[in-house]
Amino acid sequence: MAVRLLKWLLAVALLAALALAAWDVATYDKAAWRADFSRLKRDMAQGYANLDWIATHRRLDVAALAGETEDRLDSAHSRLRAWFALKRFIDRFDDPHFRVEDHDPDVPYRGSVSPRPRPAGKDCAAAGYDEGEHAFRFPFEKLPGWRVLAEGAFPTGIADRTGVIRIAQLSEDRYLAACTLAFRPGLSKRALQLDTRRVLQGQLRKRIAALKAAGATRILVDLTGNGGGSEWVAEVVALFTPLRLERPAPRVVGPSCDRSAIWRGRPSPCEVFAPPRAGPARIRGTGEWRGTVLVLVDKDTASASEDFAGWIQDGGVGRILGARTAGAGCGYMDGGTRTSLKVLPVDVRMPNCARFMKNGLNEIEGIPPDIALPMEEPDKAADALARLLAGR
Repeated sequence: MAVRLLKWLLAVALLAALALAAWDVATYDKAAWRADFSRLKRDMAQGYANLDWIATHRRLDVAALAGETEDRLDSAHSRLRAWFALKRFIDRFDDPHFRVEDHDPDVPYRGSVSPRPRPAGKDCAAAGYDEGEHAFRFPFEKLPGWRVLAEGAFPTGIADRTGVIRIAQLSEDRYLAACTLAFRPGLSKRALQLDTRRVLQGQLRKRIAALKAAGATRILVDLTGNGGGSEWVAEVVALFTPLRLERPAPRVVGPSCDRSAIWRGRPSPCEVFAPPRAGPARIRGTGEWRGTVLVLVDKDTASASEDFAGWIQDGGVGRILGARTAGAGCGYMDGGTRTSLKVLPVDVRMPNCARFMKNGLNEIEGIPPDIALPMEEPDKAADALARLLAGR
């Protein structure tokens, strides 16, 4: 009996799949997909900050890739195959900030009027806050004399005279407990973000003070696995230096011409960026920490945490240890650039800013460490770090 029922269910599932596939083929609208792809190319030419870099420095033939994609859309004959063609096009750019997301009508689009402040809601959970995983994941316990001083939002420990602070996220909305301390009824989402940031900055100051009291003479900021966050990063960097830092300001899109020639294999008559803003980006250090600084990074250190590493490296504040970072670079200012598809309820989102190191490297290539560690093998990396800290 059970075998017959199973066979019947499989037959029903097969018929349903065949019916769905037949419907997908019968209703596929090639012209609609081509129209969406044309709009995507237009928005990329005018608003994708890394397009020129990828075409020039990575030597991606974007015109040929677009032509291949159009051929695949023409011969797709179904939404599923068309989707694979579009996803293949996006993936070829190998840019973590160039991606597909569910359509969100509340996210501002480039060039749109800034929306009115949105209320945070009844509590932090309603405002979109949750508690991220903050715990150490690198095996610092292998360091001689290691002891944990504090857990919570910013786990802290010390080995001999090297203090360690873990910053697992640079997005305020991953710190629910801090948000709860900051929350007041009637706050806007932006005000709640800033108030939560102030709470977090206070907690970081206490962690630094605890390390100084424990005898630390150098500090290691653990950014492994930190996928990024917000502009809060500048305030965090300021805690770890008394210096005034400068580095090239992020470049923001704003071309002065029609750049569609890039899709025809010809050079664009103008660059994708607006004229550079006056002067470099600056951070004025607050000097909570004045000693040696080390920053531990890996292949999952991305976006705002790469900005942290860039400030430390370009500013001569300290050394970067570990592995080349993820290569996400600068992301979205005021929502970034988006193409809202009509064939599917999704947006193609792309970065509208790019950050460059002092040596001209676009951060989407990842920030190379000053001292490499075998981060894919954590125990070996911890042994190498122990030798480095011991001066061997």
